[in-house]
Amino acid sequence: MSSRFIPLAALLLCTASQAAEVEFEGSYRARARAIDTLSLDRTLANNEGLSAYFQHRLWLRPRFILNEDVGLFVDFKGLDNVAWGSNPIDSDNPVPNAPPTFEQAQAAPTSDTDSTSPLSDFTVWRAWGDVHTPIGRFRFGRMPLHWGRGIWQNDGLTTNPFFSDYGDTADRMQWEYLIQEQFFLQLAGDVNSEGFLNAVDDTSAYNAVLAYRSEQVVAGLNMQLAHTVDKFDDTADTKFNLFTADLALDANMGKLNVSAEAVGQFGGGSLSNGLNNVSVTAFGATLAAQLDLDPWRVAVEGGMASGDGNDADAKLKTFTFDRDYSVGLMMFELPMPTLQAAAATDDNGNRSHEVALTGNAISNALYFRPSVTRSLIDGLDLEASFLGARTAKVPDRFQTRRSYGMELGLGIKYTGIEHFETGLQFGTFLPGTFYRDYADDLYENFDAPAFGTQLTTRIHF
Repeated sequence: MSSRFIPLAALLLCTASQAAEVEFEGSYRARARAIDTLSLDRTLANNEGLSAYFQHRLWLRPRFILNEDVGLFVDFKGLDNVAWGSNPIDSDNPVPNAPPTFEQAQAAPTSDTDSTSPLSDFTVWRAWGDVHTPIGRFRFGRMPLHWGRGIWQNDGLTTNPFFSDYGDTADRMQWEYLIQEQFFLQLAGDVNSEGFLNAVDDTSAYNAVLAYRSEQVVAGLNMQLAHTVDKFDDTADTKFNLFTADLALDANMGKLNVSAEAVGQFGGGSLSNGLNNVSVTAFGATLAAQLDLDPWRVAVEGGMASGDGNDADAKLKTFTFDRDYSVGLMMFELPMPTLQAAAATDDNGNRSHEVALTGNAISNALYFRPSVTRSLIDGLDLEASFLGARTAKVPDRFQTRRSYGMELGLGIKYTGIEHFETGLQFGTFLPGTFYRDYADDLYENFDAPAFGTQLTTRIHF
Protein backbone atom coordinates (compact mmCIF):
# COMPACT_ATOMS: atom_id res chain seq x y z
CA MET A 1 0.00 0.00 0.00
CA SER A 2 1.32 3.46 -0.87
CA SER A 3 2.44 5.43 2.18
CA ARG A 4 0.18 8.33 1.23
CA PHE A 5 -2.90 6.19 1.92
CA ILE A 6 -1.79 4.86 5.30
CA PRO A 7 -3.35 7.71 7.38
CA LEU A 8 -6.66 7.37 5.53
CA ALA A 9 -6.72 3.59 5.81
CA ALA A 10 -5.95 3.77 9.52
CA LEU A 11 -8.70 6.34 9.94
CA LEU A 12 -11.28 4.12 8.23
CA LEU A 13 -10.24 1.09 10.25
CA CYS A 14 -10.55 3.03 13.48
CA THR A 15 -14.02 4.19 12.50
CA ALA A 16 -15.18 0.60 12.45
CA SER A 17 -13.73 -0.16 15.85
CA GLN A 18 -16.14 -0.75 18.71
CA ALA A 19 -13.65 0.61 21.25
CA ALA A 20 -14.17 4.27 20.43
CA GLU A 21 -16.91 6.62 19.35
CA VAL A 22 -15.75 8.72 16.40
CA GLU A 23 -17.03 12.21 15.66
CA PHE A 24 -15.98 14.20 12.62
CA GLU A 25 -15.45 17.88 11.98
CA GLY A 26 -14.04 19.34 8.80
CA SER A 27 -14.43 21.40 5.67
CA TYR A 28 -13.54 21.60 2.00
CA ARG A 29 -12.96 25.00 0.41
CA ALA A 30 -12.70 25.86 -3.28
CA ARG A 31 -11.50 29.42 -3.82
CA ALA A 32 -11.02 31.41 -7.04
CA ARG A 33 -9.23 34.74 -7.26
CA ALA A 34 -8.75 37.17 -10.14
CA ILE A 35 -6.83 40.43 -9.64
CA ASP A 36 -5.62 43.12 -12.04
CA THR A 37 -3.00 44.15 -11.10
CA LEU A 38 -0.98 43.60 -7.93
CA SER A 39 1.95 45.29 -9.68
CA LEU A 40 0.21 48.68 -9.17
CA ASP A 41 1.82 49.89 -12.42
CA ARG A 42 0.45 48.81 -15.81
CA THR A 43 3.29 50.46 -17.77
CA LEU A 44 6.02 48.10 -16.55
CA ALA A 45 7.44 45.46 -18.85
CA ASN A 46 7.29 42.99 -15.96
CA ASN A 47 3.80 44.04 -14.87
CA GLU A 48 2.00 40.91 -13.71
CA GLY A 49 -1.23 41.95 -15.35
CA LEU A 50 -4.27 39.81 -14.63
CA SER A 51 -3.59 36.97 -12.19
CA ALA A 52 -6.28 34.32 -11.86
CA TYR A 53 -6.22 30.98 -10.09
CA PHE A 54 -8.34 28.40 -8.24
CA GLN A 55 -7.28 26.71 -4.99
CA HIS A 56 -8.32 23.65 -2.98
CA ARG A 57 -8.23 23.26 0.80
CA LEU A 58 -9.41 20.17 2.70
CA TRP A 59 -9.42 19.84 6.49
CA LEU A 60 -10.63 16.85 8.49
CA ARG A 61 -10.69 16.47 12.28
CA PRO A 62 -11.82 13.09 13.63
CA ARG A 63 -12.36 12.94 17.40
CA PHE A 64 -11.94 9.52 18.94
CA ILE A 65 -13.98 9.50 22.15
CA LEU A 66 -12.74 6.54 24.15
CA ASN A 67 -14.85 7.32 27.20
CA GLU A 68 -16.24 10.38 28.97
CA ASP A 69 -12.75 11.32 30.17
CA VAL A 70 -10.36 10.40 27.35
CA GLY A 71 -10.26 11.57 23.74
CA LEU A 72 -7.87 11.70 20.81
CA PHE A 73 -7.97 14.48 18.21
CA VAL A 74 -6.32 14.45 14.79
CA ASP A 75 -6.15 17.18 12.15
CA PHE A 76 -5.59 16.15 8.52
CA LYS A 77 -4.90 18.53 5.65
CA GLY A 78 -5.30 17.74 1.98
CA LEU A 79 -4.60 19.66 -1.24
CA ASP A 80 -3.74 22.61 0.97
CA ASN A 81 -4.02 25.67 -1.32
CA VAL A 82 -3.02 23.51 -4.29
CA ALA A 83 -3.97 25.26 -7.52
CA TRP A 84 -6.56 23.68 -9.78
CA GLY A 85 -4.89 22.12 -12.80
CA SER A 86 -1.65 21.38 -10.96
CA ASN A 87 0.28 18.12 -11.48
CA PRO A 88 -1.10 16.90 -14.81
CA ILE A 89 0.09 13.45 -15.90
CA ASP A 90 1.56 13.06 -19.37
CA SER A 91 0.52 10.03 -21.36
CA ASP A 92 3.50 7.84 -22.24
CA ASN A 93 2.61 5.29 -24.90
CA PRO A 94 5.24 2.52 -25.27
CA VAL A 95 4.20 1.82 -28.88
CA PRO A 96 6.55 3.57 -31.38
CA ASN A 97 4.86 6.17 -33.60
CA ALA A 98 1.54 5.54 -31.89
CA PRO A 99 -1.18 8.15 -32.43
CA PRO A 100 -1.70 10.52 -29.51
CA THR A 101 -3.93 9.45 -26.65
CA PHE A 102 -6.25 12.06 -25.23
CA GLU A 103 -7.01 11.45 -21.58
CA GLN A 104 -7.27 13.40 -18.35
CA ALA A 105 -5.27 12.55 -15.25
CA GLN A 106 -3.73 14.50 -12.41
CA ALA A 107 -1.34 13.26 -9.75
CA ALA A 108 -1.50 14.04 -6.06
CA PRO A 109 1.11 16.75 -5.29
CA THR A 110 3.65 14.96 -3.12
CA SER A 111 6.98 16.03 -1.69
CA ASP A 112 9.79 14.72 -3.86
CA THR A 113 12.63 16.79 -2.46
CA ASP A 114 12.94 15.21 0.96
CA SER A 115 11.85 11.72 1.89
CA THR A 116 11.13 12.90 5.44
CA SER A 117 8.76 15.68 4.36
CA PRO A 118 5.03 15.10 4.77
CA LEU A 119 2.91 14.47 1.71
CA SER A 120 1.13 17.61 0.60
CA ASP A 121 -1.93 15.84 -0.81
CA PHE A 122 -3.17 14.27 2.45
CA THR A 123 -1.10 14.50 5.59
CA VAL A 124 -1.31 14.53 9.37
CA TRP A 125 -1.24 18.15 10.48
CA ARG A 126 -1.84 17.84 14.23
CA ALA A 127 -2.58 15.13 16.80
CA TRP A 128 -3.23 15.52 20.51
CA GLY A 129 -4.79 13.79 23.46
CA ASP A 130 -7.39 15.13 25.88
CA VAL A 131 -7.81 13.67 29.39
CA HIS A 132 -10.20 14.85 32.13
CA THR A 133 -9.10 14.09 35.69
CA PRO A 134 -10.25 15.17 39.17
CA ILE A 135 -7.34 17.64 39.27
CA GLY A 136 -7.98 19.23 35.90
CA ARG A 137 -7.97 18.73 32.15
CA PHE A 138 -4.75 17.64 30.46
CA ARG A 139 -3.93 18.02 26.77
CA PHE A 140 -0.72 16.90 25.14
CA GLY A 141 0.61 16.60 21.60
CA ARG A 142 0.80 18.76 18.51
CA MET A 143 -2.21 21.02 18.83
CA PRO A 144 -3.71 24.21 17.36
CA LEU A 145 -3.22 27.57 19.08
CA HIS A 146 -5.95 30.19 19.09
CA TRP A 147 -6.72 33.12 21.35
CA GLY A 148 -9.16 36.01 21.25
CA ARG A 149 -9.76 37.53 17.84
CA GLY A 150 -6.67 35.81 16.50
CA ILE A 151 -4.24 38.68 15.93
CA TRP A 152 -1.44 36.83 17.75
CA GLN A 153 -2.39 33.15 17.99
CA ASN A 154 -4.65 32.00 15.15
CA ASP A 155 -5.40 28.35 14.37
CA GLY A 156 -6.23 29.04 10.71
CA LEU A 157 -9.72 27.59 11.11
CA THR A 158 -11.77 29.64 13.57
CA THR A 159 -11.85 33.16 12.12
CA ASN A 160 -12.76 34.09 8.56
CA PRO A 161 -12.36 30.63 6.95
CA PHE A 162 -12.77 32.11 3.45
CA PHE A 163 -9.30 33.68 3.86
CA SER A 164 -7.42 31.52 6.41
CA ASP A 165 -4.44 29.71 4.89
CA TYR A 166 -1.94 28.83 7.62
CA GLY A 167 -2.66 28.04 11.28
CA ASP A 168 -0.57 28.29 14.45
CA THR A 169 0.54 25.01 16.01
CA ALA A 170 2.72 23.94 18.93
CA ASP A 171 3.96 20.71 20.46
CA ARG A 172 2.48 21.29 23.89
CA MET A 173 1.74 19.87 27.33
CA GLN A 174 -1.24 21.74 28.81
CA TRP A 175 -3.18 21.70 32.07
CA GLU A 176 -6.48 23.52 32.58
CA TYR A 177 -8.58 23.83 35.72
CA LEU A 178 -12.13 25.16 36.05
CA ILE A 179 -12.81 27.27 39.14
CA GLN A 180 -16.41 27.86 40.26
CA GLU A 181 -17.70 26.92 36.78
CA GLN A 182 -16.60 30.27 35.31
CA PHE A 183 -12.88 30.90 35.81
CA PHE A 184 -10.22 28.96 33.91
CA LEU A 185 -6.59 28.63 34.87
CA GLN A 186 -4.31 27.18 32.23
CA LEU A 187 -0.60 26.35 32.28
CA ALA A 188 1.31 24.97 29.31
CA GLY A 189 4.77 24.29 27.99
CA ASP A 190 5.62 24.31 24.26
CA VAL A 191 8.45 22.91 22.19
CA ASN A 192 8.43 25.17 19.14
CA SER A 193 11.73 24.27 17.48
CA GLU A 194 14.04 21.48 18.59
CA GLY A 195 17.48 22.15 17.21
CA PHE A 196 18.73 18.59 17.49
CA LEU A 197 16.06 17.53 15.00
CA ASN A 198 15.44 20.22 12.44
CA ALA A 199 17.00 23.58 13.19
CA VAL A 200 19.96 25.38 14.64
CA ASP A 201 17.81 27.06 17.27
CA ASP A 202 16.09 25.43 20.20
CA THR A 203 12.92 27.34 21.09
CA SER A 204 10.60 26.58 23.96
CA ALA A 205 7.75 28.55 25.49
CA TYR A 206 5.97 28.66 28.84
CA ASN A 207 2.36 29.80 28.97
CA ALA A 208 -0.18 30.90 31.56
CA VAL A 209 -3.83 31.83 30.95
CA LEU A 210 -6.47 33.17 33.29
CA ALA A 211 -9.92 33.52 31.74
CA TYR A 212 -13.51 34.22 32.71
CA ARG A 213 -16.40 32.76 30.70
CA SER A 214 -20.15 33.29 30.99
CA GLU A 215 -23.02 33.30 28.52
CA GLN A 216 -22.52 37.00 27.77
CA VAL A 217 -18.82 37.67 28.40
CA VAL A 218 -15.55 35.92 27.65
CA ALA A 219 -12.39 37.66 28.85
CA GLY A 220 -8.90 36.57 29.69
CA LEU A 221 -5.17 37.18 29.78
CA ASN A 222 -2.77 34.94 27.88
CA MET A 223 0.93 35.23 28.76
CA GLN A 224 3.89 33.50 27.17
CA LEU A 225 7.64 33.51 27.73
CA ALA A 226 9.54 32.12 24.73
CA HIS A 227 13.21 31.24 25.01
CA THR A 228 15.54 30.57 22.08
CA VAL A 229 19.14 29.40 22.22
CA ASP A 230 21.66 28.29 19.63
CA LYS A 231 22.22 24.58 20.19
CA PHE A 232 25.89 24.93 19.22
CA ASP A 233 26.64 27.94 21.40
CA ASP A 234 24.70 28.10 24.66
CA THR A 235 25.99 31.47 25.85
CA ALA A 236 24.30 34.68 26.89
CA ASP A 237 25.21 36.26 23.54
CA THR A 238 23.23 33.68 21.55
CA LYS A 239 20.03 33.65 23.59
CA PHE A 240 16.76 35.42 22.85
CA ASN A 241 13.78 35.86 25.16
CA LEU A 242 10.37 37.20 24.24
CA PHE A 243 7.51 37.85 26.66
CA THR A 244 4.01 38.29 25.21
CA ALA A 245 0.90 39.40 27.08
CA ASP A 246 -2.43 39.22 25.25
CA LEU A 247 -5.68 40.54 26.74
CA ALA A 248 -8.90 39.51 24.95
CA LEU A 249 -12.58 40.34 25.47
CA ASP A 250 -15.82 39.29 23.79
CA ALA A 251 -19.13 40.65 25.08
CA ASN A 252 -22.56 39.81 23.68
CA MET A 253 -25.16 42.35 24.79
CA GLY A 254 -28.23 41.34 22.85
CA LYS A 255 -28.16 43.14 19.51
CA LEU A 256 -24.70 44.55 20.18
CA ASN A 257 -21.52 42.47 20.14
CA VAL A 258 -18.15 43.95 21.11
CA SER A 259 -14.80 42.20 20.93
CA ALA A 260 -11.27 43.40 21.48
CA GLU A 261 -7.72 42.14 21.73
CA ALA A 262 -4.52 43.91 22.82
CA VAL A 263 -1.02 42.42 22.63
CA GLY A 264 2.32 43.57 23.99
CA GLN A 265 5.66 41.93 23.24
CA PHE A 266 8.87 42.61 25.14
CA GLY A 267 12.21 40.90 24.86
CA GLY A 268 15.79 40.96 23.76
CA GLY A 269 18.87 39.02 22.82
CA SER A 270 20.33 37.74 19.57
CA LEU A 271 18.32 36.61 16.55
CA SER A 272 19.07 33.79 14.13
CA ASN A 273 19.33 36.28 11.23
CA GLY A 274 22.56 37.64 12.69
CA LEU A 275 21.22 40.64 14.62
CA ASN A 276 22.76 40.74 18.09
CA ASN A 277 21.80 42.52 21.28
CA VAL A 278 18.39 43.59 20.00
CA SER A 279 15.49 44.67 22.16
CA VAL A 280 11.81 44.23 21.31
CA THR A 281 8.96 46.49 22.39
CA ALA A 282 5.92 46.07 20.16
CA PHE A 283 2.17 46.46 20.50
CA GLY A 284 -0.90 45.42 18.55
CA ALA A 285 -4.62 45.85 19.18
CA THR A 286 -7.99 45.55 17.51
CA LEU A 287 -11.51 46.57 18.52
CA ALA A 288 -14.69 45.53 16.71
CA ALA A 289 -18.38 46.18 17.30
CA GLN A 290 -21.46 44.93 15.46
CA LEU A 291 -25.04 46.15 15.89
CA ASP A 292 -27.84 43.92 14.59
CA LEU A 293 -30.79 45.97 13.33
CA ASP A 294 -32.50 43.20 11.39
CA PRO A 295 -32.42 43.18 8.38
CA TRP A 296 -29.43 45.53 8.64
CA ARG A 297 -26.13 44.93 10.43
CA VAL A 298 -23.71 47.76 11.04
CA ALA A 299 -20.14 46.91 12.00
CA VAL A 300 -16.96 48.83 12.61
CA GLU A 301 -13.43 47.59 13.26
CA GLY A 302 -10.21 49.41 13.98
CA GLY A 303 -6.74 48.30 14.86
CA MET A 304 -3.13 49.21 15.25
CA ALA A 305 0.21 47.47 14.84
CA SER A 306 3.09 49.51 16.17
CA GLY A 307 5.81 50.76 13.84
CA ASP A 308 9.44 51.79 14.21
CA GLY A 309 10.71 55.34 13.79
CA ASN A 310 14.33 54.20 13.57
CA ASP A 311 15.09 51.15 11.44
CA ALA A 312 18.86 51.53 11.86
CA ASP A 313 19.16 50.71 15.57
CA ALA A 314 18.74 47.47 17.52
CA LYS A 315 15.44 48.49 19.09
CA LEU A 316 12.68 46.59 17.27
CA LYS A 317 9.24 48.15 17.69
CA THR A 318 7.19 46.84 14.77
CA PHE A 319 4.29 44.51 15.53
CA THR A 320 2.84 42.17 12.90
CA PHE A 321 -0.57 40.52 13.13
CA ASP A 322 -0.97 36.82 12.46
CA ARG A 323 -1.15 36.10 8.71
CA ASP A 324 -4.57 34.46 9.09
CA TYR A 325 -6.12 37.68 10.40
CA SER A 326 -7.62 39.27 7.28
CA VAL A 327 -9.42 42.58 6.84
CA GLY A 328 -9.27 43.10 3.07
CA LEU A 329 -9.36 41.31 -0.25
CA MET A 330 -5.98 42.74 -1.29
CA MET A 331 -4.71 45.14 1.36
CA PHE A 332 -2.57 43.24 3.93
CA GLU A 333 -3.73 40.01 2.27
CA LEU A 334 -1.56 39.82 -0.85
CA PRO A 335 2.00 41.22 -1.26
CA MET A 336 2.10 44.45 -3.26
CA PRO A 337 3.64 45.37 -5.61
CA THR A 338 3.96 41.88 -7.12
CA LEU A 339 5.86 41.69 -10.40
CA GLN A 340 6.32 39.05 -13.05
CA ALA A 341 9.37 36.90 -12.37
CA ALA A 342 12.34 37.09 -14.73
CA ALA A 343 12.18 33.30 -15.06
CA ALA A 344 9.17 31.22 -14.06
CA THR A 345 9.79 28.25 -11.76
CA ASP A 346 7.63 25.92 -9.71
CA ASP A 347 8.82 27.73 -6.57
CA ASN A 348 8.07 31.32 -7.60
CA GLY A 349 4.87 30.67 -9.56
CA ASN A 350 6.07 33.26 -12.11
CA ARG A 351 5.88 35.95 -9.43
CA SER A 352 8.54 38.22 -7.96
CA HIS A 353 8.31 40.09 -4.66
CA GLU A 354 11.63 41.88 -5.13
CA VAL A 355 10.06 45.27 -4.55
CA ALA A 356 7.08 44.33 -2.34
CA LEU A 357 6.35 47.14 0.10
CA THR A 358 3.65 45.33 2.10
CA GLY A 359 3.13 41.63 2.69
CA ASN A 360 0.31 39.27 3.65
CA ALA A 361 -0.20 40.51 7.22
CA ILE A 362 -1.08 43.75 9.00
CA SER A 363 2.19 45.33 10.12
CA ASN A 364 3.13 48.88 11.14
CA ALA A 365 -0.39 50.09 10.52
CA LEU A 366 -3.40 51.96 11.79
CA TYR A 367 -6.54 50.75 10.02
CA PHE A 368 -10.26 51.43 10.09
CA ARG A 369 -12.97 49.27 8.50
CA PRO A 370 -16.68 50.12 8.70
CA SER A 371 -19.21 47.92 6.92
CA VAL A 372 -22.95 47.69 6.33
CA THR A 373 -24.72 44.38 5.67
CA ARG A 374 -28.27 43.96 4.36
CA SER A 375 -30.11 40.65 4.54
CA LEU A 376 -31.92 40.26 1.22
CA ILE A 377 -33.65 36.95 1.88
CA ASP A 378 -33.09 34.24 4.46
CA GLY A 379 -29.44 33.22 4.17
CA LEU A 380 -28.47 35.79 1.52
CA ASP A 381 -26.55 38.88 2.67
CA LEU A 382 -25.10 41.83 0.79
CA GLU A 383 -22.19 43.75 2.36
CA ALA A 384 -20.49 47.03 1.48
CA SER A 385 -17.24 47.96 3.24
CA PHE A 386 -14.46 50.52 3.36
CA LEU A 387 -10.90 49.83 4.51
CA GLY A 388 -8.45 52.64 5.08
CA ALA A 389 -4.97 52.38 6.55
CA ARG A 390 -1.82 54.35 7.20
CA THR A 391 1.53 53.63 8.79
CA ALA A 392 1.78 53.75 12.57
CA LYS A 393 5.32 55.14 12.64
CA VAL A 394 8.10 55.42 10.09
CA PRO A 395 11.60 56.95 9.94
CA ASP A 396 11.83 60.62 9.02
CA ARG A 397 12.80 59.88 5.42
CA PHE A 398 9.39 58.24 4.91
CA GLN A 399 7.32 61.07 6.39
CA THR A 400 5.78 61.88 3.00
CA ARG A 401 4.78 58.23 2.55
CA ARG A 402 2.35 57.63 5.40
CA SER A 403 -0.83 56.40 3.69
CA TYR A 404 -1.32 52.81 2.54
CA GLY A 405 -4.47 53.85 0.73
CA MET A 406 -8.00 52.50 0.75
CA GLU A 407 -9.97 49.48 -0.39
CA LEU A 408 -13.63 49.58 -1.35
CA GLY A 409 -15.41 46.27 -1.02
CA LEU A 410 -18.71 44.77 -2.08
CA GLY A 411 -19.69 41.19 -1.32
CA ILE A 412 -22.60 38.81 -1.35
CA LYS A 413 -22.77 35.67 0.79
CA TYR A 414 -25.23 32.76 0.85
CA THR A 415 -25.63 30.44 3.84
CA GLY A 416 -29.19 29.22 3.26
CA ILE A 417 -28.25 25.55 2.84
CA GLU A 418 -27.09 23.69 5.94
CA HIS A 419 -23.37 22.83 5.92
CA PHE A 420 -22.78 24.95 2.80
CA GLU A 421 -21.75 28.57 2.26
CA THR A 422 -20.58 30.55 -0.71
CA GLY A 423 -19.51 34.12 -1.21
CA LEU A 424 -18.54 36.47 -4.02
CA GLN A 425 -16.47 39.53 -3.21
CA PHE A 426 -15.31 42.48 -5.28
CA GLY A 427 -12.65 44.99 -4.27
CA THR A 428 -10.94 48.10 -5.60
CA PHE A 429 -7.63 49.08 -4.04
CA LEU A 430 -6.45 52.67 -4.43
CA PRO A 431 -2.75 52.98 -3.50
CA GLY A 432 -1.73 55.65 -1.00
CA THR A 433 1.47 57.63 -0.79
CA PHE A 434 3.35 54.67 0.69
CA TYR A 435 3.22 53.15 -2.81
CA ARG A 436 2.69 56.21 -5.01
CA ASP A 437 5.76 58.10 -3.75
CA TYR A 438 8.13 55.14 -3.88
CA ALA A 439 11.22 55.50 -6.07
CA ASP A 440 14.49 53.65 -6.57
CA ASP A 441 16.88 53.07 -9.48
CA LEU A 442 14.41 50.82 -11.32
CA TYR A 443 10.89 51.64 -10.13
CA GLU A 444 8.81 54.61 -9.06
CA ASN A 445 5.24 55.69 -8.53
CA PHE A 446 3.21 52.55 -7.92
CA ASP A 447 -0.04 54.42 -8.35
CA ALA A 448 -2.33 52.27 -10.50
CA PRO A 449 -5.50 50.95 -8.82
CA ALA A 450 -5.98 47.21 -8.45
CA PHE A 451 -9.28 45.45 -9.09
CA GLY A 452 -9.99 42.06 -7.57
CA THR A 453 -12.68 39.45 -7.09
CA GLN A 454 -12.87 36.28 -5.04
CA LEU A 455 -15.38 33.45 -5.29
CA THR A 456 -15.40 30.96 -2.42
CA THR A 457 -17.49 27.88 -1.82
CA ARG A 458 -17.17 25.88 1.37
CA ILE A 459 -18.73 22.70 2.73
CA HIS A 460 -18.33 22.33 6.48
CA PHE A 461 -19.57 19.96 9.14
